[in-house]
Order: sequence, then structure tokens, then C-alpha cells
Amino acid sequence: MKIKQVIGHEIFDSRGYPTIECEITLEDGQTVRASVPSGISRGKYEAVELRDGGSRLCGLGVSKAIEKLETVIAPEIIDKEPNVVDMDLKMIEMDGTQNKEKLGANSTLAVSTAITKAQAISSNIKTYELIAQLCGLEQVSLPYPLCNIINGGLHADNNLQVQEIMISPIGFSTFREAFEAIIEIYHCLKKILRKQGKSTLVGDEGGFAANFEDETEALDLLMQAIEMGSKGNGNFVIALDVAASHFYDHKTKTYQWHNRNLTAKDMIELYDKLSRSYPIYSIEDGLSEDDWEGWKLMMKKLGNRLQIVGDDLFATNPARIAEGIEQHIANTAIIKPTQIGTITETLQAVLLCKDYGLNTIVSHRSGETEDTFIVDFAVGTSSGQMKIGGCSRGERIAKYNQMLRIEDALHLRLLNE
Repeated sequence: MKIKQVIGHEIFDSRGYPTIECEITLEDGQTVRASVPSGISRGKYEAVELRDGGSRLCGLGVSKAIEKLETVIAPEIIDKEPNVVDMDLKMIEMDGTQNKEKLGANSTLAVSTAITKAQAISSNIKTYELIAQLCGLEQVSLPYPLCNIINGGLHADNNLQVQEIMISPIGFSTFREAFEAIIEIYHCLKKILRKQGKSTLVGDEGGFAANFEDETEALDLLMQAIEMGSKGNGNFVIALDVAASHFYDHKTKTYQWHNRNLTAKDMIELYDKLSRSYPIYSIEDGLSEDDWEGWKLMMKKLGNRLQIVGDDLFATNPARIAEGIEQHIANTAIIKPTQIGTITETLQAVLLCKDYGLNTIVSHRSGETEDTFIVDFAVGTSSGQMKIGGCSRGERIAKYNQMLRIEDALHLRLLNE
């Protein structure tokens, strides 16, 4: 079934900024759409988004990206059968740069994602099934959710430096049971915050963005909510996304932590102390993306008992992941298609991690759309863990609901076999 039409649209993400959507129509009239999220907390090694500049829409318009999509990319795929690998390789060749600066990673990813959806339709299978086939997997598994409960850093107007405080449920037999347990904790924390006279407004990713004295107070209140909401059913562990690159001073090679200048060793000691006081099992971007020597120390000190997660560090780039594997600087990688610009390259990053024993966490961005593709991607790659955001805000809930639909469909299939 061939592609007959490719159109780009300028739409808006969950922060009210413009982004790009690709619409592909197949010869039987079926249409797929794919939209691209964007992060405010962006690593410097991410692929380049193509933006318009100027005064319109804060300079963030995507008309240039749409022009590239419709005049450069579209002619290469129209009247051809959708094939994400072949077409991604063609876009990579046409761009010819290391970071997609010619075509724009937002243009290439919008097209790549839409092609993936169109190929699944053409093959009469679900999107996650196609992704599993591309990975060489005969079965799929649903990921554990890392749910954003408290927002800080660049995602909230409060005094927390840690960007995300998340919880992950363990000991539940289904995703639905796990998510229902998270919902209980979320509403318990909301009651506690109200009782404390704190705001219950949420940040960019759907977690509470109240003012706390520091991370310790936030963690203490979260532990109260877990005790109140879990009712002895299952357990919860905590994951932190520190996003330390955003408070790292390259000149002094220190971290500006609540008006103190800390070395990498000091930060590692801080994480060691926190993880022994609270059920913390995962620390993401605990050090700067450029502090590789610090990462080595962190892995040596904490890597045997904690997930040491690279996001800005790796930028979903297979070359950077390979270097990280060689130097043993992390045991887990965040996977974000927007960081690399095509689905094929994102799959390469996932498979590289799997080959060398690194955990993977498929992740959303702070500026999201209602597109639920990353859920299918996480299931299709059997990534094990996923960050979708908090259990509020429609663009986050849309993804949780898609996960529930997939689980229901898989359960029904098992019953019918």
C-alpha cells in the first residue's frame, strides 16, 4: 500500500509552543499522524530542532521545518511502500550531518514516526508489533512506569533543584494494578500538600510543583503519601532525575547545589546518603553530561546497588552509548527519539543497550503532544521501564490510557489462544 500524500502541520505542544506534525495518507485513503514533542531541559548533544527564529511565536515557529518536510523529504517517499528503515536511511543520507541540522530532527522524526505507523497499517498489525518485529522479538512486555510525582528544576517554578521525583510500583501483577496504586499515592500526596498549606498546582510534566524547603522535605512528604496510599499492597521505590548539567559550572567544575559549590565527589556522597535514607533505586543525570570522570566515580560508588541513568549524557546517540559502555560510566540509558531524530536510530540505541546489558527507559519530553507513539515504542522494544509523566494533564494521561488499552488487548489475545 503506497504513500500518496505527505503534509506537515504546525501544531502546539503541552507548554503552548509550536511543534510539527506529519500527516501521511495511504492509497486506500487511510491517514496517520505523528507529532513531535520537545524538551525544555535539553542536552547539548541532542540532534538539532529546526526553528524559524524571528519574533513570531518567540522564534519557535516550525514553518521552515514544514517546508523541509514537504519539499525535500516528501518527494522521496511519495508513491512508495512505507518502510521506516529504508526511508530513515534515505533521510539520514539527505541530511548528511551528524546532528540533523540540515533537515531538522523535528522534521525527520515527524516523518519517521508517521512512516512507522503507516507501515504497521500496511502490514495489518499494531504499531508495537511492527516495532517488535524490527527488534527481532517474538514477544513483548509492558514496562514498569516511573511516574512523576513532584516537579522541580526547569519543569517547575519552585526551589527544588532535582527536576523529577518519581515513584515506581513493584510487586503488582499488571500495569493496571500498578497504575491504580500510583493514582492512590498521587491523591494522598495532594491531600497532604493541602493540609500543609502548599500549592497543588502541577508542573510541566504533571507532578506537583509546590514550594518545598528542599529535596528532603519533598521526599518526607512523599513517603507519608506512600505509607497512606499503599495500604500494604505492593511496594514503591523512588527515582530521581537530577538534570545536573543545568547547575554545573564548567569553569570551576563544581555543582551549584542550594547555594553551595559541590564537587562531583560531594554530589555522589549526597546521593549515597539520600539513597540510604529513602527507597531510592534510580538516579538520572546525577552529574553533568561532560563530567565523565565524575560518572566513573559514581558508578564505582553506587552502580552496584542503584540505577545510574544517562540522559543528557547519552542523548540516545549510539556512538555516545558505545563510548559509555566502553568506559563503564552508567548502567541505564534514557531513550528519547527526539534526541536522535529517526525511529531507526532510536532502535539502534535500544538494541545496543540490550546487547551490552544496559537497562533502558523510554521517555517523554516536558513539552508533549497527545501522540501516544512512545507507548507503542516502549512495548514493542520491551524496554522494561518508561517515563510518561504525572497522573494528571491530558497529554500524559493519553499515554497511560494507551498502555492500558494495549494491556487489555494482549490479555484478550491470551484468553482467545
